[in-house]
Amino acid sequence: MEFAVTLVQTPCYEGDRNRNFEGTRAVLEEPRTDVTPHFILLPELFAIGFRHSDYEQQGPGVPGVTSDFLCSLAEEQSAYVIGTGIERQESKFLNTLVVASPDGTFVGTYSKIHPFKEERDVFVGGKKIAMFEIGGMNVGVEICYDVRFPEVSRALALAGAELILVPAAFPDPRSAHWDTLVAARAIENQLYVAATNRVGPSFEEKTYFGHSQVVDPWGVRLTRVNSEVDVFTSVCDTSAIKAVREQITCYVDRAPSAYDDVVWFKE
Repeated sequence: MEFAVTLVQTPCYEGDRNRNFEGTRAVLEEPRTDVTPHFILLPELFAIGFRHSDYEQQGPGVPGVTSDFLCSLAEEQSAYVIGTGIERQESKFLNTLVVASPDGTFVGTYSKIHPFKEERDVFVGGKKIAMFEIGGMNVGVEICYDVRFPEVSRALALAGAELILVPAAFPDPRSAHWDTLVAARAIENQLYVAATNRVGPSFEEKTYFGHSQVVDPWGVRLTRVNSEVDVFTSVCDTSAIKAVREQITCYVDRAPSAYDDVVWFKE
């Protein structure tokens, strides 16, 4: 089965949702592909960024202006659109991913399980891994720091994921980590991983390096861009998953009962 993934690699203007919405629409003005299902992936917190003072001033975007924008964009693009926004959770927030359908409706959400370091000052972690059956495919999702935890992608793979989508805001100087982690998640699970990353500076003097990419089940990077603002589409085929798994039989050869305990030997 063919499917298409469009990765949107853009900067984020902290706290300026309208400008970020307009910028996203602008880079997606041209039609990208006729292949369906079609998934469009935006960077992590593309609409509001990480300046925490903006969160209380502007309030949550999910549900709200961010999820409404994603649903509207999905209908305009006749595609599944995936983006993240802030969701109120008592006195803090969740970093919540939204999947919007081509008919402009809300499919479901996933909240980032692993907030990173100072993110924990304002974010609580989600409690559930999420899978979406959309467009006739099983699609798993992670957000940024989640990609460092192989348990998440393995759980998705064992549940039947064919594609994992990863919106991120990975800053310099960790581009080598990003490239390696994205490829590793595809290779070890023998599925597609599509990951998009923010570019440009932030309010706190961080810079984001981009390197948005699609990696196939063999570990081949089908596409990857450097640090420029860009939008690109990869057309993929789920038949590659079966072909790779027949050549290297990792799933057949798993031995889960051996993974439960570690035997220690000490002097």
